[in-house]
Amino acid sequence: MKPEEEVITVEYPPTIKGYSGAVLSSAAEIQSLQPLIRRSLPQNDTLRDPVYFLASVSEGWTPRVVAVRRGSELSGVVFAKERILGGPRLGVVYADLTFGCTLLGDPLEQQEIFLIALETLLASAGTRGIRLRVRRRSPELAAVRRLLASSRLDVHFSRVKDHAKLSLPGTYEQFLLSLGSTTRRNFRYYRRRFETAGHVYLDNLSLDELRLAALHLEPKCSKPSRPDSTKRLLNMAAAADRPLAVGLKHRDGEWLSIICGIYTHSAGVLLMQLNNDRSFPRDSLSVVLRGYLIESLIHRGMDEFIIWAGTARPLSRYATDIPTVGIYLDSPEYKWRLVRGLVSKFGPWLPRHLKQDARWIAPFSL
Repeated sequence: MKPEEEVITVEYPPTIKGYSGAVLSSAAEIQSLQPLIRRSLPQNDTLRDPVYFLASVSEGWTPRVVAVRRGSELSGVVFAKERILGGPRLGVVYADLTFGCTLLGDPLEQQEIFLIALETLLASAGTRGIRLRVRRRSPELAAVRRLLASSRLDVHFSRVKDHAKLSLPGTYEQFLLSLGSTTRRNFRYYRRRFETAGHVYLDNLSLDELRLAALHLEPKCSKPSRPDSTKRLLNMAAAADRPLAVGLKHRDGEWLSIICGIYTHSAGVLLMQLNNDRSFPRDSLSVVLRGYLIESLIHRGMDEFIIWAGTARPLSRYATDIPTVGIYLDSPEYKWRLVRGLVSKFGPWLPRHLKQDARWIAPFSL
């Protein structure tokens, strides 16, 4: 983002108990919220940090952060971003509220604060639709239902499988005993084989080590990542007060696997894992490194292991999908409704590289 970018601020008339909202789009304005948030929260939480959010905004997106105030006091922040396709604004704003909005005021008024944020975004010039991910039975979902009761918005709800969490017991042995017999055997067998071969687990990698390892491992993964994904996730880890960075090295010094993520006050959050499974397809590098990491999290007294964007087997059998609702809120304006109808109808037949962008406009099966 260019430093000289103009701040886009939309003041919205207070509607509930003296609250008002403003949309911030410049990095400077968004970063200025950080000391206010840190002063108000009992514990620093990277997932609610403006600098961390800005690091998550990749090419093709621009920030649309809503600051909700009661008088002059900051009461809540909703981190959202708008999709940009080839230059022009799409008018579609997205916010992942799986872990809630940043609430600085009265917890009993969380629903009202999020309602103000939604109204503020909808009042912002050029906004055609809002895409949300919220937890079931959350104040955010209740706010959406209140908004729909008093507006003419088009809406689409769906169940979403995205982030997953694994509750951690008091000891690593208890974790192993909670697994099925085959999975438990694999966790023990592949780790023992890894150690017998003289390979090494490394905790607390530096960010420079993490970036060099990612550069080495990215072309060696059997499942390629999107071109901008690795860079964005590394930037998110680097922006955290407590980055999570662990890895495996071959006895000859070659990188075998890395995990990057963040620590919150009660959980380790895995953002990305890269494995050299092209050269070592039978070594279960993912299982080995996740086993080491889970043991480390337990030793640190963490309650949960959160896996961003979900997990495959074997941990998918034991992790719990965070119950999430996907919501499309759209202006009923005729031209926008026509565009969405065409995308819904023809989306399944679009080329693969266009489908993901098209789904921001309207839902359809991939």
